[in-house]
Amino acid sequence: MKLLILIFSCVLFAPAMAEQFQAPVTDTRWQVVESPLECSLMQTIPGFGEAGFYRGNGGRLQMIFNTESLPARQNHVSFQVAAAPWQNSNEQLELTSKATENGQQRFNLEGVLAQEALNYLQEGRFPLIEYHSQAYQEAISVMLSTVKLNDSLPAFRQCLSNLHPDTFDQVNQLTVFFQLEQSSLDAAAQRALNRLASYAKLDDSIRQIRISSHTDSHGRRSLNEPLSDARANAVKNYLIQQHDIAASMIRVESHVAYKPAASNKTVEGRARNRRAEITLIR
Repeated sequence: MKLLILIFSCVLFAPAMAEQFQAPVTDTRWQVVESPLECSLMQTIPGFGEAGFYRGNGGRLQMIFNTESLPARQNHVSFQVAAAPWQNSNEQLELTSKATENGQQRFNLEGVLAQEALNYLQEGRFPLIEYHSQAYQEAISVMLSTVKLNDSLPAFRQCLSNLHPDTFDQVNQLTVFFQLEQSSLDAAAQRALNRLASYAKLDDSIRQIRISSHTDSHGRRSLNEPLSDARANAVKNYLIQQHDIAASMIRVESHVAYKPAASNKTVEGRARNRRAEITLIR
């Protein structure tokens, strides 16, 4: 009887065997999402979630493992690369290790290490993570599959090469400047507006383009008010006529000299105040 109790206790409280998650060889699918603002190459991993590679425009390449069913315990996650079948080896190369928080569901590498992982994947090796989840006592491993990778990789590469060069932060809150008593856009202002318009037409989250125009304190108010209006309208008309931006997206504000960016007591300060500020609103 004591022997039976002992055996039962050992079975009940024995550590769980380490679990490995990987897309099945017969049903591995890579999904490519292509746009000028982001590219992703992801595969579903049954029982875990999804994993793969992602890059947003202006950002660095990332290798990402996302899970909803197996959140981490507070411990660490190890990013590794398993040998290819032709190498006939069980050795695994560790790329790096990171601390994990309790409940963490996203594990990612960025930059050079992510590119290394992608390079290894193309060589037939298997990038993977090992971490402690809330569901298992022992560490689990989650491995990317190389099956059908070459069917989707060219589209992902093409997407990366076509990413828009500017990010939201790089074109948001743009300022263009004007000559004394002028409202025409010079070449530098047009180049800046071209960048902003090119981005705004791609980002569906942008709800409004706000133009705030200003003058310096030089001259009479009766002249500066229409001058401030003309500067705002010069920007607005350029976006509409040269880039087909809908007029309904554009809001114009004219502040004349009431909101200076610098002191009007110097030539340099007055030059900074003759401006239009363009802000993208999400």
